[in-house]
Amino acid sequence: MLILQNDLIGHLLSLQEIVDAVERAMVAYEKKEVIVPLRMHLDKNKDTMITMPAWGDKYSGIKIANIFPANREKNLPVTIGALLLNDGATGQPLALMNASKITALRTGALGALGLKYLTPQDTKNIGLIGCGIQGIHQAVFACAVRNISTIHYLHRSDEGAARLISFVKEYFPNISVVASYSAEELLSNTNVVIAATTSPEPVLPDDEGLLKGKCIISIGSYKPNMQELPDAAFRLAGKLFIDSEFARVETGDCINPVKKSILKETDLYTLGKLITREQHADVHGNTVYKSAGMAVYDLFVAQAMYEKAIESDQGVQVEF
Repeated sequence: MLILQNDLIGHLLSLQEIVDAVERAMVAYEKKEVIVPLRMHLDKNKDTMITMPAWGDKYSGIKIANIFPANREKNLPVTIGALLLNDGATGQPLALMNASKITALRTGALGALGLKYLTPQDTKNIGLIGCGIQGIHQAVFACAVRNISTIHYLHRSDEGAARLISFVKEYFPNISVVASYSAEELLSNTNVVIAATTSPEPVLPDDEGLLKGKCIISIGSYKPNMQELPDAAFRLAGKLFIDSEFARVETGDCINPVKKSILKETDLYTLGKLITREQHADVHGNTVYKSAGMAVYDLFVAQAMYEKAIESDQGVQVEF
């Protein structure tokens, strides 16, 4: 069995190769070429363990993702865990990977696909709320699909700002990273906002005047009692794009707009339907996208990582 360490995972594939893998996963999901059950949540106080299996053509896999919000104060990733990749025909375990890095990479790619299909091609700047592991990956993946010149971020701590600036400069040294000190200021600087927080309440003002003409992407909320975006965002857009059908019942950003009759169930569409051209979006108007994640995205990124590691003779082989 091959062990793929955290540092290796971060450099095996280019940002674009990861985006391509996640886009292939979206298409496979739309074509029902993969088996993906609803993930299982186990909660203990504020901590959550999620098990996420998926079975594709050549591979199967299962990710155990642990979300421990207090890890932030311990200088540990909030999302931490492991992913096991198996041979889809024999069940033989093939590789063990750091799930934190896989999650950050595929979630960054999911946000990037929202930008690719829901914003104009000439988009030059984005706004970011949340400078944790997920947030900083959203920033660099956005730059992989759009020619971004400036990233505006909501400043909440010097530590978060330093982490974001350092990470962006590692990949894109010429991009400007500029602080905003309120959500209102952030919205005045950009038409694209990505929220990657663990906030249970909206992180943007519920003001149609401030939100008009924006593309807003929610990455962070992952439970029914969490709503990262304000009602006005859904009201202005009139529809909500999601990364899986499971998101309808998993997150407050999908559940609450329907419960409040802001949107109907039929107003929620998977982003994959944009890729396959079964749906369309007005990228010059209001658009909203909610990414909740799904095991098939982990599987497709993991198998791409595994194949590249085998091809380039990287990783550590151990007897199993």
